[in-house]
Amino acid sequence: MDRLVKLMTLQESGDSMGSISTSTPLRIALCEDTQVDAELLQALVNLSDVPTEVEAFGTGEALMDIYKKGKYDLVILDVFMGELTGIQTAEKIREVDTNVVIVFTTTSEDFTREGYRLNAYKYLTKPVNLDDVKDALGLAVMVRDRAAGASLAIVTDNVPVFIPLNDIIFVESSNRKSLIYTFDKTYATTMTIDSLEKLLPPPRFLRSHRSYIANLDHVDDVDEDFIMDNGEIAYIAVKNRRKIKNLYDEYLFNSIRDNEKPG
Repeated sequence: MDRLVKLMTLQESGDSMGSISTSTPLRIALCEDTQVDAELLQALVNLSDVPTEVEAFGTGEALMDIYKKGKYDLVILDVFMGELTGIQTAEKIREVDTNVVIVFTTTSEDFTREGYRLNAYKYLTKPVNLDDVKDALGLAVMVRDRAAGASLAIVTDNVPVFIPLNDIIFVESSNRKSLIYTFDKTYATTMTIDSLEKLLPPPRFLRSHRSYIANLDHVDDVDEDFIMDNGEIAYIAVKNRRKIKNLYDEYLFNSIRDNEKPG
């Protein structure tokens, strides 16, 4: 507890060990069943100077209840938790999300092999220190930004904005504006949906309706329309429903095949 108090004092005084340059907040899920350890990790994350949005969970079950692909950039898991251990939680995450950065916290390195089997990027040995946390955050920022690759450049409220393509869930045309939905916010632009369609690369981005473009990586389910990862609906034109669904099935098949190719 003394270490936590000292860290909080350092934070208030502005004393830190440098910063990692990033403007977009890093979305972090922090899963730790011990309150003191969770508070220490949160304090270290705050000291890193990396913009973050942190959601804390006391169990792996609580995290998996709300987990969706693309919701987080970084998941920090305590190896030793209750009924669902950190390793088991990571296994469940990897069933739905192969891209998120997973970092384990542990008092033992006995599970290192299991962690790397699950493509864990790093182990933080308790008591966790600031340098290790900064390394983990820096790694997550690098992986996120590299994966984001190209961005969509728009102007909203007379301000230029660059939106990573990975962050775009879907686009909707409404009241002479185009609304670009991401997990963090919705951007409004006067660009037409026809213009945006030309900027968003197929087959990943599919014009499913005259008023909708869906990012097929963020489709959670398909009924008569696309149900997206954020719970919203991207409508499918009735007359093209079979064609659109076939294109989606083809995209899924090709994505699975590409992921199974030996690296």
